[in-house]
Amino acid sequence: MAELAVTGSSTDALSKAEEAAHFQQLLRELALSDAPNVSSSAAASAAASAGVLGSQASGAAAAAASSSQQASSSDGAENFDQIAYIIKQILQTGKEDLFGEQLALFVAKKEAEIEKMCAFHYQEFVQSVDQLLKVRQGTVTLKDKILDLNDQMQDSGGKIVEKKREIIGNRHMLLNIELAVESLQSCLFVLDMANKVNANVENRKYYTALKMLEELQKTHLRPVMHYTFAKHMQEYIPIMQENIREVVLEEVQNWLVNIRENTRALGKQAMVHVAEKKYKSTHKAESLVRTLSASGSQLNLGPNLDLGAGEDDTDTFDVDHKIDFRPLYQCLHIHEVLNKRGEMRAHYEEKRRMQASLLLSQKFSFESGNLGPFQTYLCDVVGFFIIEAAVLNSTQNFRSRGGVEGLWSTAMEKMNDVITSSLSDCRDPDLFLSIKISVVNFIDTMESYGFAVISLMDLMLSLLDRYGEQMKARCSETVEKIIEEDEYAPMVVNDQGEYDKVNAAFKLTPADGNPKSKPLKYVSKDWVDSVRFPKTLPFSRGFPQTCNAIKRFITDFYRFAEGFEQQYNEMDDLLKKSLETLIAQDLNGALMRKVMVNNISQVVQILVNLEYFELACAEFETVLMERRISHKVGVVRLQAVQVLKESRVVAEKRMFELLNLKMDDCLELADYDWNTTTSPSTYSPYLDDLVNFMSAIISSTLTNLPPHMRSLIYQGTFKHIAASIHNQILAPEVKRISPAAVDVLDKDIAFLEKFAQNAGEGNLSDAFAQLRQTITLLKSPNLEDILNSAIRDRRYPRIKLDKLAIVLEKMRGDTSMFAKSTAAEKAHRKSVEAVIKGIKTQPGIGTWS
Repeated sequence: MAELAVTGSSTDALSKAEEAAHFQQLLRELALSDAPNVSSSAAASAAASAGVLGSQASGAAAAAASSSQQASSSDGAENFDQIAYIIKQILQTGKEDLFGEQLALFVAKKEAEIEKMCAFHYQEFVQSVDQLLKVRQGTVTLKDKILDLNDQMQDSGGKIVEKKREIIGNRHMLLNIELAVESLQSCLFVLDMANKVNANVENRKYYTALKMLEELQKTHLRPVMHYTFAKHMQEYIPIMQENIREVVLEEVQNWLVNIRENTRALGKQAMVHVAEKKYKSTHKAESLVRTLSASGSQLNLGPNLDLGAGEDDTDTFDVDHKIDFRPLYQCLHIHEVLNKRGEMRAHYEEKRRMQASLLLSQKFSFESGNLGPFQTYLCDVVGFFIIEAAVLNSTQNFRSRGGVEGLWSTAMEKMNDVITSSLSDCRDPDLFLSIKISVVNFIDTMESYGFAVISLMDLMLSLLDRYGEQMKARCSETVEKIIEEDEYAPMVVNDQGEYDKVNAAFKLTPADGNPKSKPLKYVSKDWVDSVRFPKTLPFSRGFPQTCNAIKRFITDFYRFAEGFEQQYNEMDDLLKKSLETLIAQDLNGALMRKVMVNNISQVVQILVNLEYFELACAEFETVLMERRISHKVGVVRLQAVQVLKESRVVAEKRMFELLNLKMDDCLELADYDWNTTTSPSTYSPYLDDLVNFMSAIISSTLTNLPPHMRSLIYQGTFKHIAASIHNQILAPEVKRISPAAVDVLDKDIAFLEKFAQNAGEGNLSDAFAQLRQTITLLKSPNLEDILNSAIRDRRYPRIKLDKLAIVLEKMRGDTSMFAKSTAAEKAHRKSVEAVIKGIKTQPGIGTWS
């Protein structure tokens, strides 16, 4: 019944909706229509009725069915949109009353229709009420049953609730237990990790311990931070990290102490290795290895330094096999994990700088000739910087290259100062050579590890300079000793062996062994071609000995300079300077001191030696060129040659002085009677002593001189004799010279001229030309010929008119003596006076005393 009622209501609502829509349409037409029969009140009534019906129909349709509601609402909305417009038209047309009347009629009509409809459905309504009453009775019965069932359910539910509450309590307890177990396990895990951290620290597994501490701090401690022990552990983790850092730092400190003890052995082994490698490649380092191996210092290799003999034969020297760098690497790793790498780097650099300063400050002395402390010093430096190179190459961003190079530069400066100051005690050139060998090996070793060794070149030059001074001093002492002990007599070679030694010191024959291609200077070709011994050499025994000493000086100098080709320019200059000083000052000075003696034969021998020393300088220049030919071009010229030439001139003058002094001694025996009237039958007796001395000089002392020098000496000696005799004639104390005295001079000069011709050294009699022409003129009956320039130039070119006038004045003598003279004597006297008067009138002569 209810369903039918609903259905009926829906149908009525639909019909009313349709009717309302229809009415609205009519109302719209009424409003818009201009028909007079349509009243405004009807239109208004229709509109109002339409509005009421429309609203009721819309409500019924909404209660009945949603689809009908949607349709009617859409149409109603469209129609109601027109109501306002319609009402406005009604008001504007003034049909309000008409509209109200029509609307009232419409309402009455609809009320009647409602009553009719209710009466039509009354029976159905009664039936529905009856049915509702029956339903109500059933509902009460059902309600009682429900209440009864509810009571039963309440009884059962109470028990269930109690059980549920018990279960919930147990569940809460279980959850608490599980939470407690989980927390306990977390705490136990944290504590276990803490124990593992301690165990790793004890086992020196510091990196693992730090990672576990980091994991504890960032992960495992956070869930248990509400526990007190976790807070304590959180506070203790930085302390534990710092303890680990201090432990590894302490290990590094011990490692630094350990490598300081092993540095010396490491450096020694590295230097020996480089020396052996160099020996294998050049076969010239045997003495260097021997020097290092026999340094005299027993070095403790240490527990971590294994210098096996088998490893020394390799081509490379592996430091990692000699030194255990694990403590350093571990410490570096730990500090990197702790973000304290900078502190570690600063700590390491400071410690190494202190070790370097302590190492480089060592003092040693060469005064005792012991090379051991110096070898130890070099080994310490090599070992120290080998470790620095190994650390630099095996780490990143830890040991900067600039820092190592700066430390190396500082070390080089200190080494230069220490070694240079220590060299002041060294006086042995052989020890200098050993020092140089050690320094060369040191440089080779450091250069093999990439260290710049240019600054060490200053040390080498200083060492070379000192060595050159010592060698020069030793060579100078040797040369002076040779010159002092030389016999200054021509050297006699007794056999071929002795000849070869002399030839090695000074080339008597050319290098090809053929003596004919280069004969010995001042020695006859027959002497060179002869193979018979003994042979006499022009120079004395001291000459080849001196040449040997100088060549040995050059050889030792270049042997010291081996291995430093880049510094050969400075070394060449230094050697040349030292050699110049040695020859020009030491050698030449010693010879000049010997020249000052009053021994003619010694002076002559020194004169010969000086000329051979000039020749020897050419050989010294050749030796210099041979040693430097591979690295420097050009010609070497020793300026000392000029000094020797000047000294040779001094020696010649000294020899002339000694000869002239001897001649003067002989000439002092001359006792001329210038007033004699008796002409002698032979020369003066004093000339025998003079000639005998000259003969002895010619046959012995001067025989070793070169021919041109002998001729020069003979010429000078005879000129000195002639000048001495001439000076006796011109002496003021001689007032008168008799013709008989002129005859004495004539025989003496003739004797000397004959002796000079027999000397076999050229036209030596020319030294007496002035005396001879003067004597010839004095004995000539035509003295006036001297005034004739043509005759004078042809017959008497050597006569000097001023000196001739002095002689003629003495020939004129006392005029009282001529009173008893013969006519010829008077005529001769007049001739003398005429010549004297003519000479005085010659231009440039003037007067004389």
